[in-house]
Amino acid sequence: MAIRNPISQALHDRIIQRAYDTLDKVNYRVYMNQGLNRNINVNGHYPDIIITRVNNNTAEFIIEVETNDTINQSEVNQWRIFSQLSRNFYLLVPAADRLRAGTLCLQMGVKAKFATYSFDNLGNININYE
Repeated sequence: MAIRNPISQALHDRIIQRAYDTLDKVNYRVYMNQGLNRNINVNGHYPDIIITRVNNNTAEFIIEVETNDTINQSEVNQWRIFSQLSRNFYLLVPAADRLRAGTLCLQMGVKAKFATYSFDNLGNININYE
């Protein structure tokens, strides 16, 4: 679990909430572990968002949100674990840091898919799944 300053943690939790709000809850069950809340785990690990099919409790998708201060080698081991827990592991990173996150995963052998977030002029969060 990344250690963030209070401002970065608030941003992280806001992005988790925004991602959760945009996901399909008709065909999937979507769970989030936001802030200090640990609502659901996969084999004892607590990714930010876990998505299962409605009729199955297997993690179909795992999404881990990173802020620009947590895209670093100290987080790679957690990413590696999450990538082994689901065939659809997404790192949700700032759009400006997508290349850096992808390079780090490539260098460290982490299999991840990517989504990015950015902000519009009003401060709204826009999420783009690749």
